[in-house]
Amino acid sequence: MVQYIVTVVMGTVIGYGTNYLAVKMLFRPKREVKVFGRTLPFTPGVIPKQKDRLAAAIGNAVGTSLLTKEDIKSRLTGEELKNAVTGKINEVLSVRMRDEIMHLAKLDEEGYDKMKEKLSAMITKQIMESVNSVGVAQKISDETSKALMEKISGNMLKYVVTEELVKQFTDHVGRKVQEYVDENGAAIVRGEVDKRLDVLEDNAVTQLLERVDITPEKLEKSISEAYDKAVDKAVDELMSRIDISKMIKEKIDSMDVDMLEELVLKVIKEQLDVIVNLGALIGFALALINVGINVLFSK
Repeated sequence: MVQYIVTVVMGTVIGYGTNYLAVKMLFRPKREVKVFGRTLPFTPGVIPKQKDRLAAAIGNAVGTSLLTKEDIKSRLTGEELKNAVTGKINEVLSVRMRDEIMHLAKLDEEGYDKMKEKLSAMITKQIMESVNSVGVAQKISDETSKALMEKISGNMLKYVVTEELVKQFTDHVGRKVQEYVDENGAAIVRGEVDKRLDVLEDNAVTQLLERVDITPEKLEKSISEAYDKAVDKAVDELMSRIDISKMIKEKIDSMDVDMLEELVLKVIKEQLDVIVNLGALIGFALALINVGINVLFSK
């Protein structure tokens, strides 16, 4: 009976020990062991010895199967994330423009008013420069002269009112208009610009868009479509510049064996423990069968 018990115990211990040693040999020894200049078999362990191939395989798996361009696009354009982004954009566009500008530019009331005054002056200057570049006096003179000559060409006045006389009159009118523009134009334009800026700053972008028949629904749809296009373009450009497989491979190659062992064990430690315990179970079962056979044939 003692012999049978010892046989079963030894079978269990051998089964456990064999699988335990096999699991340990996955990681150890960590370096080659040389005796008389020759490398001993099974050194280094399987994973340290095949580290390069393991890194390449993991990198390839991640780059081609686990983290593909389509996966990234799918995640970024998912309803939850897209709704969060479009909702945030709508929220920003719904804030009064004055408040949003002050927030973005980090301005107080005084700073904003100074900025608005500079903006109004700049717009007025640009408008006046455009008006002056047209040549108001000459335009008025030419167009007025042309119109008057067309009026009198079909009646007796054409013999009395000469083209030169008309020209003198229209030139005088043009100069007077130009003088008025020079003296009062900037003030008039500045007043209109200030009125428009007051209207704009008290409205949100969404309110201004509604005036041109862009409803919140249309705006949300446009933002959603623009977001999809932006993600599609950005991911394509990103993936064309980044080799994920190569990055993963280089990362694993740079790890030392201890760190790699820790990483692997975090993932499959439970499975390895099951294998070791299974070795003990198989050793126990084989030893038990052996004892049964011995008992059977000893009778």
